Amino acid sequence: MATPVAQQAQPISSTPPPALLGRRVGLTCLVVAPLLGVTEAAISPLRDSSTAADLAAIDANRGVFVLSVLVGLLGTVLFVPAFVWLAQACVGRSPVAARIGGAVAVISMMGFTGVRAIQGVELQAVQNGLPTDTAAGLIDDMSGNPIGVVVLLMFLGGTVVGVVSLAVATWRARLARPASVLLLAFPLLDLGLAGKAGTVLAHVVLFGALCWFAVSQAGRSGRVGHASS
Repeated sequence: MATPVAQQAQPISSTPPPALLGRRVGLTCLVVAPLLGVTEAAISPLRDSSTAADLAAIDANRGVFVLSVLVGLLGTVLFVPAFVWLAQACVGRSPVAARIGGAVAVISMMGFTGVRAIQGVELQAVQNGLPTDTAAGLIDDMSGNPIGVVVLLMFLGGTVVGVVSLAVATWRARLARPASVLLLAFPLLDLGLAGKAGTVLAHVVLFGALCWFAVSQAGRSGRVGHASS
């Protein structure tokens, strides 16, 4: 009986897998998402002084508050593909930091949707005519229950870890190092500066950083994560 001819082994392709997000989608989200964040911060009637003061501001500016939150919610959604694409752009040269940054930044945006739900509770409390002290106490206490703690950890912890990791990844990948510095500055400014002016400034810095990345990458050719220096 003849011995069957061994099948020739097929060479393993060295071509990298296709990118999760297209270049045009990623670059667009890098610009639009932080722009919506700046817009929300600028038009929001909230001054971040206290929950009671926020409720009073919502009561006096209900339409503007709803508009600002909806604008911000759209930005929250678009930050997910923006951060994922930014991580893709770095994964070839900084795989660990890029993957951690992309994944944790997405978790942060998931936590941010929980914060948006709390904003909906604030609006409903005002519409239902709850006493300000009662509503403020209820909302403040939400951050102390197990669900509230998890949401805040996802949002705040995810923002710090995710953004810092992406800043490290973009620095190592040499996408645009001044933009990496601005990206690293964002969580420091956002958490460290009080009041509306601080929030607006922090989001302007984030907008500048992500736009810088978008412009620097728009002129490059090659696959995401494998671009030449």
